[in-house]
Amino acid sequence: MAVTFDTLKPDARIFHELNNNPHWWKQFKEDSSLYIEVRKDNQVNVYFEGGSIARIHYCSKHKKLQVFTHHKYLGLPAPSKSSLYIECSDFIDSCLDDVLDRIKTHYSQKSSVDGVVPKEKWSEKYIQGTLIVQSRLYHLDSEFAYIDGETNNRMDLVKCSDGMITFVELKRMRDNRMLHETDATPEVVYQMNRYKQFIEKYSSQLLEYYQKLYDIKKSLELPVPESRPVCINPIPELLIFDSWEKNTKGRDEHRRRLREILLKEDVKFSIKSDF
Repeated sequence: MAVTFDTLKPDARIFHELNNNPHWWKQFKEDSSLYIEVRKDNQVNVYFEGGSIARIHYCSKHKKLQVFTHHKYLGLPAPSKSSLYIECSDFIDSCLDDVLDRIKTHYSQKSSVDGVVPKEKWSEKYIQGTLIVQSRLYHLDSEFAYIDGETNNRMDLVKCSDGMITFVELKRMRDNRMLHETDATPEVVYQMNRYKQFIEKYSSQLLEYYQKLYDIKKSLELPVPESRPVCINPIPELLIFDSWEKNTKGRDEHRRRLREILLKEDVKFSIKSDF
């Protein structure tokens, strides 16, 4: 399957309609706990803690914006066994406060009996979403995905600093793809090398794509980095989140071996243990 980067259209009707700023759209934008991504198929997704809570597209048949969200967020039964999402553009204004309250109170990935789950149980999605809302000054995109022939490339975070686009892969320290019991090369090394080859092969197309995405986000008054993209970093970065709160001999050895392998394999990485 050929890789295409030209499906994203700055003049797509959805962006024109969103620039009219319907009330629900303004509320999504003004909520600091949410973040919004523009997708290459000219749709828009709204996220909370790494999970998509609303999908927005323009329906040419009905000539209107449509908003789809999970029936539980709306407090309604599922429309069918095969469909859990409801198109709610006609009534979302009247219930959006309740929808957001349900999401944040009942479906947060960090909620528990006491309101908190130990850091060691934080999901990758929760970590990703929290990193995004705390990095709005350089965050540009997330979940960048393209299939190149038989290769499926899906990078977690895209940042832009001083005009340079850098692709970032997020992993938890305890992810079993990070380290084998033997000294065999872990899966993450092959993954990072694959991403590097992809970026090198499509560097010019990626730059053009992210310039368009930047312009669209800016026109919608969404947070964007200060500088418009001007170049692509050929080296992807691996961001490792170390959520282990208790140190043990085994965990210290795990960290040591992982660092040793990544340095040996020339993988650019950083380790973060908190927000």
